[in-house]
Amino acid sequence: MQTLFRVLLLLSIFLIAAGNGLLGQDIAVRVEAERLVERANGVSHPVHAVHVKSEVRFRTYAPDGSARDGRFDTIHAGDIERYEMVLGDYHGVAIHYPDRIVQDGDESEPPEFTEVGRLTPLLIGRFDMSDTIHSITPATISGRAAKCIRFETVVGRTQQSNEICVDDELGVLLRWNVGEDLIEDTEYFSFEGVLLPARIRHYIDGKLRMEIDQKFSVMEDPIDWAALTPPDAVTLRSCHPYHAPVRESTPQPANAGPGPWYDVTVEAAIGPDGHVYQAKVLPRGRADLESQAIQIVSGWIFSPGLCSGKPTTVSADLVVHFPPQ
Repeated sequence: MQTLFRVLLLLSIFLIAAGNGLLGQDIAVRVEAERLVERANGVSHPVHAVHVKSEVRFRTYAPDGSARDGRFDTIHAGDIERYEMVLGDYHGVAIHYPDRIVQDGDESEPPEFTEVGRLTPLLIGRFDMSDTIHSITPATISGRAAKCIRFETVVGRTQQSNEICVDDELGVLLRWNVGEDLIEDTEYFSFEGVLLPARIRHYIDGKLRMEIDQKFSVMEDPIDWAALTPPDAVTLRSCHPYHAPVRESTPQPANAGPGPWYDVTVEAAIGPDGHVYQAKVLPRGRADLESQAIQIVSGWIFSPGLCSGKPTTVSADLVVHFPPQ
């Protein structure tokens, strides 16, 4: 697994975009849209129970329709967190302490876990000045009365038509349809005063790509961290100071016009020599571009990250921007 695990955040993820402003929209409609999204954030705010265990079971579907089952279990106890991930032959465990990470090796985890981490406990955002709100209309989503917000977002050179739907009664997020991604959150339950979805479905370009079932529980008994530590574990110490890698040569594909562009995110490790290793992508249906993206980033060169003054391996998400096809 990668030396730096991606932590599950019970925090909102912002809509990322650049440049539309408030022109051409009804301000009263925008105010109402922002109120609805703020309410959705409010009813699904972070959980603050002392010891929380989350159990995630998921099924991931490749573009060819083949499926694999996995699990992602976490324990949050104050400032200590434990992660256990299983998918196929992969089994990774890591415990994050305030001053160190203890894990069972340096094998890179499958990119499906990044997607699970992005979707759980739920993906929710807030509007910014680059989002232009067009309308709010009533709808029925999974049998629930809802209000759907239709808006446009400019991401770089690409303009997206999007929709977010919230439950009219509970205020929770029911549908997130942004770009090529459609996420449906259903079967909400209350946990420590927070409403969270028990089931999440993720579609890409209309095709089901991941189904997630999740549940949470409060751990009453003391936690034996030694018993939960993997055998032959590797200990990684905190860096003081830490300096992130710096790009030296990271060429993108040639510019071919204003868009729309197609972005491929490659998960990789930047080694102590500044070269890229363990490059992987989560398949999204463009195998040709995904393969090219891996080849492109594998040739990139960085000044390596520094941990306490020494070159170190750093996990990174590297984005390749493909021009209009």
